[in-house]
Amino acid sequence: MPDVPDPPDWAARAEPVDDVRIDVAFIVEPSFYYGPSSQISPEQWETLREPLYMPEIPGAAQGFVLSADCTGREDALCRHYRDLLAKAARHGKDPADGTHFWSRPVVHAPGRLLVEFPWHDRFSDARAFLESLAPGTPGEVFSDYEQGWYLDLRLHDGTLYLRNDDPDEGTIFHNLRFAYAPVRAQVDGVLARVEALIARLTDALGRDHWTHGQPD
Repeated sequence: MPDVPDPPDWAARAEPVDDVRIDVAFIVEPSFYYGPSSQISPEQWETLREPLYMPEIPGAAQGFVLSADCTGREDALCRHYRDLLAKAARHGKDPADGTHFWSRPVVHAPGRLLVEFPWHDRFSDARAFLESLAPGTPGEVFSDYEQGWYLDLRLHDGTLYLRNDDPDEGTIFHNLRFAYAPVRAQVDGVLARVEALIARLTDALGRDHWTHGQPD
């Protein structure tokens, strides 16, 4: 039987969290910038914009909506993206040049966003994280290091330990622990829900803007 690594030292100081949820968030922006793409003045960035239709979906006012909250509200999200495409076409811009089609995994609990992934911007990134939760192998589950951002997720004795920090500055954002089984039970449903939502958006708009982004 293979040796199971011990939990990292920081796990002993992890904060317990109940009812942890996983999901994928879709960015929704309130306006479309149509100005120059370089040498942008603050005034241009603020004024050269057109408002976009904002869906009445929880979280939209904060700039993102969870796939769980889009169930039954898919038409409203489609309308947001249709408006984006229309405004971009009016100004001869490629809407994919910005962040409008970004999505990212999130870990949250009731009334509390625990971890978002600021360097992940496509569903292919989110899928990699979600699928890493499925095997249930003790030890390292997932890790990612980006500029000023590091995530380390470990599984030991049925508990997930999550540390999110800035190793460059020595700042700890989160040091958490929570039960693995309830999180694992969500993986397949979240993947199916997001894939269905993207299929619905793709059918409505004629192209999948969310899974991989711009083709090379």
